[in-house]
Amino acid sequence: MSYILAVDQGTHASRAAIIDEHGAVVAQHLTPVTLTRPGLGRAEQDAEQIADSVEQAIEQVFQQLSPSQRAAVRCCGVATQRSTVLAWRRNGTAVSAALSWQDTRGAPQLQHLRTRSEQIRKISGLPVSPHYGATKLHWLHQLTADDPETSLGPLSSFLLQRLTGEQTPSVDHCNAQRTQLFDIQTLQWSPTLVDWFDIPPERLPICRPVSAEFGYLKRWDVPVRAMSGDQNAAWFAAGQPAPGVASVNLGSGAFVLAEQSGEAVIADLLSSIVYSDAHHCAYVAEGTVNGAGTALTWLETERGIAGLQDRLPGWLEQVTEPPLFMNTVGGLGSPWWRAGVAPTFVDDCATCDDASLAAAVAESIVFLLQCNLDCIGARARLRRLRVSGGLSRIAPVCQKLANLSGYPVERPEDQEATLRGVAWLAAGRPGSWNGQESPTRFVPSADARLRDRYQRFVESLRRHLGEPTYE
Repeated sequence: MSYILAVDQGTHASRAAIIDEHGAVVAQHLTPVTLTRPGLGRAEQDAEQIADSVEQAIEQVFQQLSPSQRAAVRCCGVATQRSTVLAWRRNGTAVSAALSWQDTRGAPQLQHLRTRSEQIRKISGLPVSPHYGATKLHWLHQLTADDPETSLGPLSSFLLQRLTGEQTPSVDHCNAQRTQLFDIQTLQWSPTLVDWFDIPPERLPICRPVSAEFGYLKRWDVPVRAMSGDQNAAWFAAGQPAPGVASVNLGSGAFVLAEQSGEAVIADLLSSIVYSDAHHCAYVAEGTVNGAGTALTWLETERGIAGLQDRLPGWLEQVTEPPLFMNTVGGLGSPWWRAGVAPTFVDDCATCDDASLAAAVAESIVFLLQCNLDCIGARARLRRLRVSGGLSRIAPVCQKLANLSGYPVERPEDQEATLRGVAWLAAGRPGSWNGQESPTRFVPSADARLRDRYQRFVESLRRHLGEPTYE
C-alpha cells in the first residue's frame, strides 16, 4: 500500500491528511490559524503563523503513522486559499502579512481601470475586483519598492518555497489565475495586465502547471506533485467528476463549480482553470458567494449572538417564514460583482428574534447559490449537486438547496473535499478512487413558500442595486 500526503491551507485552519491509494483517509490533523481585520477593507493573516501551522499539521499526521507507512508516502499535494498574497524573501521569510482574499485595500487602483474591464476579463477570465490579487500585489510592490529582491505572489508560492527550500519561486496555474495578472490562453503572466496593474514581472513567481514536479518537502523528503487552489482541488474530491454534477462548497465563502466545455464561457460567472499539466488545461464555470460563513459571523457580531452556528440547525427547523436579508457581506459576488453595498434586512425586523434573523441570513446564502445555479442551468444540463464545507453539515441548509434548485443534493460523510481532491491530483489522477462512504442524500420536495421568498429576494436585490425589476 502506498500513501499520499495532502495539505489544505484555508482561511481558518491548516489541514494535513494521509490518504491511501484508493482514496481512504488514514490520518489527519488540523491546526487553527487566525484572521485579523486591522481597518476598513483590510483582512490579514500572519504568514509565519500560516507556514508554521502547515508544518505542524504535516508533522502531526506523520506521527500517527507506523514506520512502514511513513516510508510508503510517495507524493504530496498542496492546496491553498486563493487570492491571498504576500511579499517574502528568497530564503522563505515573510516580509509582509498575508493579505486575505477578503482584503479589498487595493480598490482605489481600480478606478482608472474600469474602462478596461472587458479586456481584463477576456485575458484573465475574471471580472475586475479588489478581492483578487492584482491590486494587493501592487500595494505590496509599493510597500517593498526599496527591496526589489523580495518576491511577490500568492500564498501558495510562499508556502511552496518555505516547505521545499527551492530557490526559484513558482506558482501553479490555478493560483496564478487568481492574481488577475495571468493570461488563461498563454498560461503565463500577461505583459498587458502586469503593466496596467504596475507590477514588475520579475518580482513574480514562475508559472507552472497544476500537475508538475515542484521539489521535495525538505523535512520529510516527499515530492510535491500537485499545487492548486482550495476550490479547484475540491472539484476532484471524488476523482473525475461525473457529467451533470455541480460542486458546491460552503465555507467562509460559497462556490459553485460546473463543467465548462471548451470556450463556452457562461456570462457573469468566472472561467476558472481547474487542472493543467504539460499537455492540456481544463476549465470550469465558477460562481462565487462572498457572504457564506462570513455572513453568519457578521450577524453573530452585530447581534452579539453566542454560538450561532451551533444553534442554527434548530432555528432553521423552527422558523418557517424568515424575513429577507440582502446578503452583501464582503460585497456581492457573481453574477452581479458589486462592492460597497451595505447588507440589510428587507422586511421590518424590529421585533424579530435571533432565530428569525439567523434563518434569514442562512436562506440568503441558499438564494445567492440559486442565482448562480440559474446562470449555469441556462447553459448546461445539471443532474445533481455535491456539497462540502463546514456549512454543509447543517442539514436544513442542504434540504433548502435541494428544494429550491430541484436537484438532488449529495453530502459525502468525509467533508474534506479539498484534501481528497489535491491528493487525487498528486497521485496522478488514478481511475480507482473509492475511499468515500455512501453520501447523505437530500431529495427535492415541493416548497412553494421557499420559492416565493426566493422570487421576492431576487426582486428586492434588484431594487437594492438599482436594477430593473420584472413586476
